[in-house]
Amino acid sequence: MHSLDDVKKQHNLDIQDMYHKIIHLPEQVILSYNRPKIHKPKNFQELYLEKISRIVICGMGGSAISGDIANAAFGSKLPISVVKDYNIPFLDKKTLVISISYSGNTEETLNCTKQAISYTEYMGMITSGGKLKEIAENKYCWIQLPKDYPPRSAIGFLFFSLMKILEIFEIISDHTKAVRAVVANLVKKAGAICNDNPLEKNIAKNSAQQIQGKIPIIYSSNPQLAPLAYRWKCQFNENAKYPAFQNTFPEMNHNEIEGWEAVKYKDIFIPIILTKFNEEPQYKNRIKAFKRILKNSNIKYLEFFAEGDRFIEEIFSLIYLGDMISYYLAVLENVDPTKIDFIDFLKKEI
Repeated sequence: MHSLDDVKKQHNLDIQDMYHKIIHLPEQVILSYNRPKIHKPKNFQELYLEKISRIVICGMGGSAISGDIANAAFGSKLPISVVKDYNIPFLDKKTLVISISYSGNTEETLNCTKQAISYTEYMGMITSGGKLKEIAENKYCWIQLPKDYPPRSAIGFLFFSLMKILEIFEIISDHTKAVRAVVANLVKKAGAICNDNPLEKNIAKNSAQQIQGKIPIIYSSNPQLAPLAYRWKCQFNENAKYPAFQNTFPEMNHNEIEGWEAVKYKDIFIPIILTKFNEEPQYKNRIKAFKRILKNSNIKYLEFFAEGDRFIEEIFSLIYLGDMISYYLAVLENVDPTKIDFIDFLKKEI
């Protein structure tokens, strides 16, 4: 039996059950959007929401990726900036600041939150507790997340809670139909990538096997999908303890593409292209040309297509797949997909 089909071995490695946290993404989406724990201060109705002119989303790591996706999905409504730092570069009274920290104790996010409070009354917060909850309680609009998830495995809770905050502040319209479509798409996909589906039929297991031993460089077919490529990179890093890098078309065509001339390294790296079935012609042509270069140099690559009729369907279809690939890669690497020893060490050191 191959290790990727050996459930007993996986249980021995995955002692904190990362597998079920990932595979149950559809339930996260349902709970966070349909049954969110929303807390509003008494004076919320007094806010003039129509005055909001821009949005700043503050977060780090697994919490911040939701902001990146929201920027890609809703940035055409109002300008959205995602801040992954200690300070917000620009603030005014018309800025809506949304702080996201799963633990509630992320020092960079707390610093930005305290900075924002002195500038604007438009504040939203998403957390499971900690100091951010203390700041939010009875003063600001916030959504309470369930505890005991590594932030990177709570992407459903984090992003769809952020969608709820954006709806509450009337930045976006009701997305009930879109969320139903996301859930239906994920449920359909679950059977193909779950543990019960054997290696020879499982795209996630097969992909992890092809990646192992090479360093993945993940390319999004356009800038809107860049958060997706970044998510895959981070999941490989944290779940599989595996180096990975990312870039996007068309920018990589103006610099990084030249690195692939060094064919002596072709067995070290593996390009991974994330794209859409209905990709726009200008991006599609660039991808075709890049794949021709790879084929002429005998460089193997992987290509995955987003599925769905809406952007959030597309992005979550590939988040789901990428998360499971990273999990199976952790199994192949014989590492616990939950432990993050180097991150924990860094936190203690600082």
